[in-house]
Amino acid sequence: MTELTDHKRELETRGITRVNGLLSEAEVRVARDIIYEIASEHDLYTSTGWQRSQSRFGVHKPFRAAINALTHSDRFPNLVSDSLIEVAEDLLGEPVTPLHPGQQLLFTLPSAISWSVPNDVWHVDFPRLGKLGPPGLQMFTFIEDVQPKGGGTLVIAGSHRLLNTSNVIRSKKLKQLLRKEPYFRSLFDVERAPITSLENTAGSGGNLDMEIVELTGRVGDVYFMDLRVLHTLAPNASETARLMLTCRLPRVAIASKWLDPEADVQVSP
Repeated sequence: MTELTDHKRELETRGITRVNGLLSEAEVRVARDIIYEIASEHDLYTSTGWQRSQSRFGVHKPFRAAINALTHSDRFPNLVSDSLIEVAEDLLGEPVTPLHPGQQLLFTLPSAISWSVPNDVWHVDFPRLGKLGPPGLQMFTFIEDVQPKGGGTLVIAGSHRLLNTSNVIRSKKLKQLLRKEPYFRSLFDVERAPITSLENTAGSGGNLDMEIVELTGRVGDVYFMDLRVLHTLAPNASETARLMLTCRLPRVAIASKWLDPEADVQVSP
């Protein structure tokens, strides 16, 4: 299948690929309506639209707790279906399994007046595993359409190909090592000028091509991302909340090692 081959090639070179319309729009709309209902109960969504957040990272704890519990309730559809997992396995070439706690909602209220690429909170959700090879994939999908500058996760395409040594390298150490590269040192610099266009993010690290990609798309589209890709949360300069869903899908061969709650596995923004 030519399309699968193209997606595999993109995963290998860029660390991320998008499959359009993979999920049922009707099923995703069920999930969307439930989230809107809970947001209304917490006065975050009214007839006049979404409340704007006064903080960078989102919403009050009661709402966060409500939507975190929602994804594992009988009310909420399981969007990480067997058919989606099959696509992930076809792309990776071996079995994967959803990592606890499974599917997770990514929610950001509109807050930013202007939009720019952050210099902080860049991280990976899985450590480099060295000789154990690629850890697996992470999927992102859209509960609501996400437009450019609407809070979609930012990822550094190509970053999965760096520092795959024989040692395990966790997120904090990885960033320290990446700072030796001018591309990342500049990106992480708190005093750098704001980057307001992704056209200005192409560069190289370790003699490999890098660029920042914003995860935007329509309901039902799914991104599959190598778990080694560096990424961060982004400002939401739109008028609507950013509603996305993610799930980590490590290879079955290495998944059991990372079920330990003390393992360095983070929730992707």
